Amino acid sequence: MHTLHTITVDDLQNNNPDLHFEYLKAVGCLIGLVRGLALNNPKLIPSTSLSECYDTNTHEAYLNLSLNDGKNNCVTHIYIHQNNQRFMIGLNGGGLAAKTADEIMAVINHMINKLNWV
Repeated sequence: MHTLHTITVDDLQNNNPDLHFEYLKAVGCLIGLVRGLALNNPKLIPSTSLSECYDTNTHEAYLNLSLNDGKNNCVTHIYIHQNNQRFMIGLNGGGLAAKTADEIMAVINHMINKLNWV
């Protein structure tokens, strides 16, 4: 599925360069967030991942963010919506819409703040 994700991101670069830029920015921000959380919460390290995925039912690429410290977990997907005009943050293609990396990170940070990992 990684290949389908890559093809979708390449198409996004051609069809909507602004959203592609926001996607790359979001990936960098998410990597930084995961790194920072892991430094402050070593229990997160064994069960934390950020993966590129592809939903064959909806034909959408998404990032799978999974954080788990053994007690609490946070799992969400950041979809590149089919129309290549926005992102959807949530599970199974539903959730909150975002057009920028900052909007994505605001939603993710809100989810994480509820778990007191920061």
